[in-house]
Amino acid sequence: MIPMDYWFKLLNRLTGTVLFAVLVCTQVPALAKDISGAAARGETQRYIVILDDPPLASYDGRLLSTPERNTASTILPATANLFTGASKLDVESPASIQYLRFLDERLKSFQAEAALNLGRKLKPSHRYRNALNGFATELSLSEVEVLRSMPRVKSVSVDKVLHLQTDSGPRWLGADKLHEGSAGFEPTGGQGIVVGVIDSGVNWDHPSFEDPGFPGWDHVNPYGSQLGLCTDPEVRCNDKLVGVYDFVQDNPNTESVEENTRGEDNSGHGSHVASTAAGNPVDALLSGLAVQIAGVAPNANIVSYRVCYIGDPNDGEDDGCQSSAIISAIDQAITDGVDVINYSIGGGDFSPWLSGESPRAFLNARAAGIFVATSAGNSGPEPGTIGSPANAPWIVAVGNASHDRLMGSLVENLSGGDTTPPGVLVGQSIVGGIGIRKIVHARDFGNALCGDGDAELGSSCSENTGDSSPWRNDNNVFNGEIVVCDRGTYGRIEKGKNVLLAGAGGYILANMDEQGESLVADQHCLPATHIGDRDGDLLRTWLDSGSGHQGSISGFDLYQVAEAGDQISSGSSRGPSNAPVEGVMKPDLIAPGSSIYAAIETADDFGFKSGTSMASPHVAGAGALLKAVHPEWTPSMLTSALLTTATPELAQDYDG
Repeated sequence: MIPMDYWFKLLNRLTGTVLFAVLVCTQVPALAKDISGAAARGETQRYIVILDDPPLASYDGRLLSTPERNTASTILPATANLFTGASKLDVESPASIQYLRFLDERLKSFQAEAALNLGRKLKPSHRYRNALNGFATELSLSEVEVLRSMPRVKSVSVDKVLHLQTDSGPRWLGADKLHEGSAGFEPTGGQGIVVGVIDSGVNWDHPSFEDPGFPGWDHVNPYGSQLGLCTDPEVRCNDKLVGVYDFVQDNPNTESVEENTRGEDNSGHGSHVASTAAGNPVDALLSGLAVQIAGVAPNANIVSYRVCYIGDPNDGEDDGCQSSAIISAIDQAITDGVDVINYSIGGGDFSPWLSGESPRAFLNARAAGIFVATSAGNSGPEPGTIGSPANAPWIVAVGNASHDRLMGSLVENLSGGDTTPPGVLVGQSIVGGIGIRKIVHARDFGNALCGDGDAELGSSCSENTGDSSPWRNDNNVFNGEIVVCDRGTYGRIEKGKNVLLAGAGGYILANMDEQGESLVADQHCLPATHIGDRDGDLLRTWLDSGSGHQGSISGFDLYQVAEAGDQISSGSSRGPSNAPVEGVMKPDLIAPGSSIYAAIETADDFGFKSGTSMASPHVAGAGALLKAVHPEWTPSMLTSALLTTATPELAQDYDG
């Protein structure tokens, strides 16, 4: 067994310097059921089995017990960068090949011994050698206990199901200065750097991943050949998208959702993340307005690792990402020698030192020379809401903040009441406006008007959105007024649909204290805008005075408002870290993650997404840019540079 203090020593050596936590934000996750109903009934489910020999990325040349060779022990050359002095693990070096052959021999002997104990042969679904040493396989609960009792087994843990957690963002980060060369370095845009995206796959038909890409530069494949499923004629790889893998066994019960087995994105999440980190500059239309969007490192190469699937809603199954697949993706990324990994996926609040989990695999990815950024999670604003792997000291966890670009509309021409009306209020939306109308607050017409009861979380203007409205068949409540709804449990778009069904002509969504200044530009069902808590309080106070309140909502336009940037989303998870990682301040950074416009799963379409999932690829892209101009830098140096040059004094928390 590797003693626990080894990992602390390794972490200290890897880090090399004190890493400064820049902000207290975080990750939330959803912890999968440890024992499913099937397993409780004596059926099998997938487990991750970790063996006691170190994986390739962390082997330090120690004595290895090898009774099957009829010797007491053997010593092989160390392979970990910490001991070889290499900046990136070479899986094809003579020492690596020798050690990997040793691990394979050890697995064969273990499988033979396990077959005797279990009365059947093990059938691994995944094999791990680089980031962890072990495999995933189907086991019953009784078989789990048998394996746990075997002397060469380090851990046996259930295969958890985790969950998925840019037009202006790169410029707001200052990436454009590296693109154009004004930062004092030759312009590269991340050329020669490979970004690995562990997510829901990639939409290879999208222009964000075409070749050629960045104007004036042709993409160059640093491998010289394409990786993984690129040999499949239906998988469209090129010198930009240089690798595609699929580690997910799609749900055989899924009928209503189109699934695939070739690494193609069918949720939009993976494509959005990949294009934010390293997508090509692409001209797009945003509600009729021409914009150019690009990834933070637009000339970097991308390798996509699909580990997430879409669940069948008819079966009540959520979308998910399998831990066994995630570890395989990390293992493969080490083999591929990627420079950066983005991981916008979250799990429960469990120890990053647990043996069978992805945080430990990411520790060895860092040991192999890979910089890793992950999403902090979306369980804020309460403190201590960060989960895993964002709570791991060796991963850069990124919280969600705003950038300076507003898809805005104005609440203006205010008059009436017994007090001075507020000035012009700036909100966010991507819908048209409405002329001067009477303005009313929905609470004056009954608490249920904007939505009552369990949240439906509607996210579109489809027929079923807003079905719960008690006013659905009564259009006499309003007569074209602009209706103010306080933000709360119900979905933002759904509230607007409810008041539309009640006869409203316009809609203002006003944040409460719980949401602070976190705004989202939505495609509402009627002329609308979304304002923050401070402006919401001004508006509510004014509406409480006198009568005859009226005003208008302007049409949608794009605004660059510096004051709107660096506002932490109320939903972004906060630190501090809970036991057993107390004293580690998380998340490490904030980055733009609200209303990010990027590639999605269909053709050449773009879409908005918000969350720490969208913030993390901004930092992954920044790591790629730094690595391109400082190829000798280690993950610790990249992390230190990002954290110590951040500007915490500019961050604005949700409560102002």
